[in-house]
Amino acid sequence: MFGLFKKSLGKTSKAMQSVVSKKRDKISKDELEDALLESDVEYALIEIILRELYDEMVTRKQLESKLLATLAWSDYSLEAYEKPYVELIIGVNGAGKTTTISKLASRYKKSANTVLLAASDTFRAAAIEQLTRWAERLEIPIVSSKQGHDPSAVAYDAIESAKAKGIDHVIIDTAGRLHTQKNLSEELKKIVRICTKAHSGAPHRKVLVLDGTQGNSAIAQAKAFNEIIGIDGIIITKLDGTAKGGSLFSIAHALRLPILFVGVGEQPDDLVSFNKYEFVDEFLDSIYESEPRDLSDLSQMDDTQRDSLSKLMYKDGFEMLSKHFVRNMHNWSEYKYIANETASAIEIVDKDGSILKTYTKQMIDNG
Repeated sequence: MFGLFKKSLGKTSKAMQSVVSKKRDKISKDELEDALLESDVEYALIEIILRELYDEMVTRKQLESKLLATLAWSDYSLEAYEKPYVELIIGVNGAGKTTTISKLASRYKKSANTVLLAASDTFRAAAIEQLTRWAERLEIPIVSSKQGHDPSAVAYDAIESAKAKGIDHVIIDTAGRLHTQKNLSEELKKIVRICTKAHSGAPHRKVLVLDGTQGNSAIAQAKAFNEIIGIDGIIITKLDGTAKGGSLFSIAHALRLPILFVGVGEQPDDLVSFNKYEFVDEFLDSIYESEPRDLSDLSQMDDTQRDSLSKLMYKDGFEMLSKHFVRNMHNWSEYKYIANETASAIEIVDKDGSILKTYTKQMIDNG
């Protein structure tokens, strides 16, 4: 369950460790500032974080709370819709947009959902050919046309085809346009209008693909796209190939938009759902010592104990998110769970410290 972001943060970890060469339980503000800068956290955000840390020596838990606050808008809730669910994928050339579309399609297919692709990037013939090859590889249908054809018409035909065939998901590719090109921006607005005409509420999600190697420089690009059509969420690609993993905090904080997925490789399965708790945990592992071993540190549990605790929580309506957080599956509230060493138990606690649920070591061991 855990460790999904370790590969993607490899280069970022090395950059931070060039400043903090030895992991410690407390790190000075000066070293922390340098380490965050090395990971490409925007300096204005670093100033905010340091200003809210009152101790000169900062613990892991103190920094964890501040980093999680920058990701306050990372959650995305899906509103009710009538299928097909239509997604419009946007991004500049080279961001990894077409590959990301294939990864999304693969995820949906593995979840027993039907998918149809729309090759609305008619600006380049190569884009149509690339998406067609992915469709053939994944064995899913695609609606396409020739280079120079109206991209809005392709989107319309794809949605109509999906409605007729009862397909669950439609993923629409768009030209890798620069946000400064006015004519292409107008074309993007037209695609959105045509999607709505073809299917009420469509596109249900407008997703911007950002190249992780660009770091904070992608913020201006994202703001421009958001002003043009309104972005619903972001996918970060190529994170495994850059030392700028800290830029995710800056991007999420500046845009106040959810990060939906992170690309951690080139294969169809190398697209992982963004989990803010796990991401922060892996990020902090670069410079801080692991927290003291106790019942709540699942990384120190054996597989039997880990599965047992997860199943017990699930029966009670709690979904395990990371080594320290759970989500109530009924109301989507999130809580910490901690070890009560005196009682030899795990406790799910509310923000006010009240105990919502207790799991003794005997319960965990007995499954």
